[in-house]
Amino acid sequence: MLSEHCGTIAKTIIHLQLMYCRALKRGLLLGSILALSCQPIAQSQALRQKVHAANADINNFWIQKFRSFNREWRTPRAFEYTSRAQTPCGMAQRFNALYCGLNHSIYLNIPLLVHVSQRLGDFAAITILAHEYGHAAQRQLGLSRLHQYLVQEELQADCFAGAYARDASRRGLLRPQDAQHGYLQSYASGHLRFHAQTHGTRDQRARAYYLGYSRGFASCLAYSRLQ
Repeated sequence: MLSEHCGTIAKTIIHLQLMYCRALKRGLLLGSILALSCQPIAQSQALRQKVHAANADINNFWIQKFRSFNREWRTPRAFEYTSRAQTPCGMAQRFNALYCGLNHSIYLNIPLLVHVSQRLGDFAAITILAHEYGHAAQRQLGLSRLHQYLVQEELQADCFAGAYARDASRRGLLRPQDAQHGYLQSYASGHLRFHAQTHGTRDQRARAYYLGYSRGFASCLAYSRLQ
């Protein structure tokens, strides 16, 4: 049954299928706090498999990155929800995703991921997960304490998502258009006008993602030095 499930994942993430199967054994798959009910079952399940596989792969990316610093990475818990979900950091709303540092957990709204996947592609939805993992990395590295403005925190997480895409692409997991879908998702998530206590403008978010994708993790640390 497991191989049958893995076999439904698209060819473009064939390497991630193996990560999905391994994640089942290691217990890295996302928990579900609300049953799926708002999306076509087949479509939602196919996307969930891809997100589950990506969850394991992004987690492994940070394990390796932290190992290069002689640091230990703590894997965040990850949960799916379809409407709203209560978290220690407040209510997780529909069409949202968040990282809660109080319980070191990521919350993903399935209707949001399906909508983004339909509009921009599957890797655009995975980019949302990679962004939230970026917040988990910030907290563990102590970078959040260096950020005077929210926009620094958010743009750096976008940059980290791009750094993951760079790594996945170099390992042959992505098609060229996948990274572009991540870029478009970052752009689409931006605000029309700049304010220091927001996630950043569309151009800023897209540039942050591209910085990570083109130059890697170290380039993202520049956001912690902004005043």
